[in-house]
Amino acid sequence: MLMKKFAALFVALSIVAGPRLARCGSAGRISGRVTDAQTGEPLPGANVLIVGTSIGGSTDLNGAFTITNVPQGSYTVRVSYIGYRNFESSVRVGSGESTNMNFKLEAVGVKGRAVVVTAQASGQNAAINEELSSNQIMNAVSAARIRELPDQNAAESVARLPGVYLVRQGGEGTQLAVRGMEPQYSQVLIDGVQMASTSSSNRSVNLSMISSSSLSGVQLFKTAMPDMDAAFLGGVANFQLREAKRNHFGGPEVGLSAQGSYDQLQSSYNNYKLGGSIGDRFFGSRLGIFVQGIVQRIDLTSDTFGGSYYLPAPEFGKKNAVDMSSLTLTYAPSEQQLYDATVVMDYRLPGGKIDFMNFLSRGLTNTQDRIQSYDLPPSNQISFGASFSPSVRNVVTNLLQYQQDFLLFKMGLKLSNSYSEYVNPGSWSADFTQNPAGLNVVPGGENPVLIARTAASKVVLPTMDLSSIGTSNSLNQSEEITGSIDLSRKFVLSDVVTGKIKLGGMYRQTGRYYNYNSGTGDLNASPAEGAGGALAQVLQAYPWMTKPPYSIASNGAQPFPITAYDDPGFRYPTFLGGNYSLMVPTNFPLLAQTIGIVVNYMRGKQYVIASAYSPNVYASGAGDYSGNEYRSAGYVMATLNIGPRITIIPGVRYQALRTSYTGSRYFDASELNPYPGALPHQDTTIAQYHGYWLPDVTLRYGPLSWFQVRGSYTNTLAYPDFSAIIPRIDLFTGSRSITWNNYALKPAHSQNYDLALSFYSNAIGLFAVDGFLKQIDNFIFSQSSFITNPSLYPGVPAFANAYSLSTEVNDNYRVNLWGTEVDWETHFWYLPSVLSGLILNVNYTHIYSGAKYPYTVTEKSPVYPFTSTNVDTFYTDRLIDQPDDIVNLSLGYDYMGFSAIASMIFQSNVFSGTNFWPELRSYKSSYLRWDAVVKQDLPWPGLQVYLDLNDLNGASDIYVIQGDGFPTSESAYGTTADVGIRWDLE
Repeated sequence: MLMKKFAALFVALSIVAGPRLARCGSAGRISGRVTDAQTGEPLPGANVLIVGTSIGGSTDLNGAFTITNVPQGSYTVRVSYIGYRNFESSVRVGSGESTNMNFKLEAVGVKGRAVVVTAQASGQNAAINEELSSNQIMNAVSAARIRELPDQNAAESVARLPGVYLVRQGGEGTQLAVRGMEPQYSQVLIDGVQMASTSSSNRSVNLSMISSSSLSGVQLFKTAMPDMDAAFLGGVANFQLREAKRNHFGGPEVGLSAQGSYDQLQSSYNNYKLGGSIGDRFFGSRLGIFVQGIVQRIDLTSDTFGGSYYLPAPEFGKKNAVDMSSLTLTYAPSEQQLYDATVVMDYRLPGGKIDFMNFLSRGLTNTQDRIQSYDLPPSNQISFGASFSPSVRNVVTNLLQYQQDFLLFKMGLKLSNSYSEYVNPGSWSADFTQNPAGLNVVPGGENPVLIARTAASKVVLPTMDLSSIGTSNSLNQSEEITGSIDLSRKFVLSDVVTGKIKLGGMYRQTGRYYNYNSGTGDLNASPAEGAGGALAQVLQAYPWMTKPPYSIASNGAQPFPITAYDDPGFRYPTFLGGNYSLMVPTNFPLLAQTIGIVVNYMRGKQYVIASAYSPNVYASGAGDYSGNEYRSAGYVMATLNIGPRITIIPGVRYQALRTSYTGSRYFDASELNPYPGALPHQDTTIAQYHGYWLPDVTLRYGPLSWFQVRGSYTNTLAYPDFSAIIPRIDLFTGSRSITWNNYALKPAHSQNYDLALSFYSNAIGLFAVDGFLKQIDNFIFSQSSFITNPSLYPGVPAFANAYSLSTEVNDNYRVNLWGTEVDWETHFWYLPSVLSGLILNVNYTHIYSGAKYPYTVTEKSPVYPFTSTNVDTFYTDRLIDQPDDIVNLSLGYDYMGFSAIASMIFQSNVFSGTNFWPELRSYKSSYLRWDAVVKQDLPWPGLQVYLDLNDLNGASDIYVIQGDGFPTSESAYGTTADVGIRWDLE
C-alpha cells in the first residue's frame, strides 16, 4: 500500500514536469572517462558540467561519467578537479544520440617544473573531490590513501576522519563511535550492504574482520537522505570493495604482498600478513572479475589492570572519599588468525550494469588470561586465576545488483544477504584462593600501585588452593536478507532548471539466535558431593601430585595447591612498566586436563549445590533468545538543480520495524534447585511494531568557484538493542530484586541540523568547517528503581512490590548533542624544490552533549515513624563514548620513489560509565598515539618495500573514576613494527 502511494506520487510529479519531461525520451547523452594525462589513472569525483546549464554529473571510482537527458544542441563541457587544471571541450549532441568524450587533465604545478602527482597527493585529491561532489556532508578515504597509511583493518582507516572516536580491544581498533554516539548508533555497509551485527547484545559491528587491503575506498556519511536506511544517529560507514580493471600494459591487474611483524610486548616476530589478488576484464571489457585472498596473524596481547571502588560513607552534596574494593591484574596473550576472501564480478550492459559481490571473513582467536585478584575487606580474599577462551567469527556478505536505463526512467534492483556468526566452542576457567588473606591491613584509599605491593606481600602460596572451576560455550548468529528497488527519472524544465525524481522501497528480514551454556564446580566440596571422587581421578592421571612438595591426600582432605600448577618454563615479561608484579605462571595444559577429568567424572551423576561440577541451569537459560525483525521502508524525493550553483533535495521516508523475540522468564532465579530439576521459568514471545514518517531536506549552494555551503534538516532513528527488548525477566527472591526487559521500548528519534562550509582551490586544497546539532527524543537509558505497582510491568508477579528494579526506559527528556568539525587537506606543490612533496591532513572535532540520566533515591522522613519514599529524578552528564575533543594529524612527504608519513591521533577523555554518585562515574583518560610509515619504490614496475611503526609512544587505554582519578582499567599493548614487500601491477 505504501509503495502504491509513492508510485502514484511519482506519476503525478512526472505529469507536473510537463512537456520537458516527455522531451527527455528523445534527448541525447554524453559519457566518457576523466583520467590523469600523465599516468592514465582515473580521477574519481571529477565534476563534469555543461557550461551555462545545470546539467552535469561526477565521475565514479573508475573515472567514468554519464550525463543523460541532454537536449539536442551544441555545448561546451567543462571538467574540474581539485589538483588539476580545468578543461573545456565543445560537443554537439543529437536527438537520441550517445556521444563519447574522454578528458585527460593536467596536474597543476609550477611553471617550468615537471609535474608528478605522487601516491599520497593522488589519494588526497580523490578524497577531496569525492567530498565536494557529494550533496551530503561526508568524508572519504581513497584507495591510494588507504595503502599509504599503516592501518591494519578498516576501523583504523576510518578513525583518521573528523568526528570519529575509535573503540579499541587488544590494541586494535574494532568499532566506530561517530560524532559522540556509541558504536551501535552507526551503520556499517560493505558496497552498500548493511552488515549483520556481530554482537550478542547490541547492533554494533566488529570491523577488525575487514582488512584495509580489501578496500577501494571508504565513505563516511554524516547526514541522511530519503533513499538511505534511516536507522542511525552517528554516521554511515560504507566500505567499498575493489573492482576488476586492466593494468597499464593491457594485462590483468595483479597484486602480491608479504609482511612480517615485531611485537614489543611479547618480544616476538611471529606476526605476518600475506595477500594476493588478480583482476581482469573480458569480452571487450564488459565482464570484470576480481579475486583477492588475505591471510593474517595478529598478536593482541595486553597487560591489564582492573580496579573496583566504593564510597565508605557517602553523603549528598559533599565530595566523598573513595576506597578500593578489589584490584585485578591480567596478563592476556591473545592470538588472532584472519582469513579474508573477496570475489567481485560485474557485467556492463548498454545503459546498465550487473554486479555480484561476495565477501567472506573468518577469524580464529585464542586468549589465555593469567589473573591475580586482591579482594580487600570485608571479602579479604586473594585469588589467582587462569582462563582460556577460543572463538571463531565468520562474516559473509553477498550482493546481486542490477541497474538499467530505460526509455523514461532508471531502475536499480538489489538483493543482498549478510550473515555473522560468533562461536565460543568451549572456554574454561580456574581460581586458586587464599581465604582469609590478611588484607585487613591494606588501606583501600591508597594509590593502587601501593595497594598491589602491600597485598602481594600477603600471598602465602602453599595455602592457595584450586577452589572453583567453570566452563562455558556459546553461539551467536545473525542474518539479514534485504531486497530493494529504486526508480528515478530526470527532467529538464529549462537549460537552467533540471532535476530528478526518485522513489523506492526496501524490505529486510533479520533473524537472530543466541545460546549460552555454562557449568561451575567447587573442588573444596565434601567427598559426598563428588570432589573426593574427582580428586581420585586426577591423582590417578597424575600420581606425582601425591609426592612432596605437593602431598595431596587421596581422600580429598587436602585440596589442589597452586604450587602443583606452576609452569617452570614460563616467566612473565615486565608488566605495565614494572609498576605491578605477577607471580606463579599457571600451567595451562595441566589445568585444562584437570578440568576435563573433573567434568567427565561428574557427567551423569546426581548433581547437588556446590558439587565438584554441575551445569549452571540459570546462567545456561536466562540469556538465551531467538527472534526476527522485519524492516520495511518507502521514500520519495526530488533533486532540483537551479543553475550550476544551487541544488535543493526535499523528500520523505516512511520506515517501520516489526520485532518478534522469544526469551526466558525466571520467577525465582535465586532458588537452589538440584540439577536436573529446572528452575521455574517460561519462554515468552512478544511482537512489537513502530513506524515513523521522516521528512528530510538538503541544500547545496556554491556562490563562488572556491566556496560551497551545504545544509540539511534530517530525521533518523535508533532502534533499541535487541538484548533490551527480549521479553526476559529475572526475579531473585533472596535479594528482593528483579531485572525486567522493557520490550515496549520506542526507537530513539533524532532531528538533525547540519551546516558545512567548504573552501577549496588548487592552492588551499580543502578547508571545511561543519557544525551539527542533534535533538534526540526517547533516548534509551538503563534505570535502577523500585517497584511501586507491579501491574505496570507485564509479567511481574504481584508479590514483587517494593523489589528493586533494573530495566531500560525511554528518557522523558530530550538529549541535545552538538559539535564542530574543522578539516584541512592540502599538499604543497607550489613550494620550492623538494618541499613540494609535503602533504598535510589535519582535523579537529569538538563535541558537547547534555543527557539526563534517570535514577531513584530513597528519602527518609525525619519525623516518626521515619517512613521511606522512593523519588525518581535524574542527573546530567555526557553521553557514553563521547570525547570532548578529537585531533588527527598526518604529515606526509613524497620524493621520487620515496614516501614517508608521520601521523598522530589525540582523543580527550571519554565518558565511559554512569553512576548515581559523581565520584564513581568513569572516564577514559586522554589518548595520544603516534604512528609512522616509510616506503620505497624498487626498480621494477609496482614493486615496493615498506616499514610501518604503530603506537610509537606506547599509548595505553586508561579508564579512571572521577572521584580521585584512580584507574578502573589500564591496558598496555606496546609498539609494533611491520616490514613488508608489495607488488601491485595496476
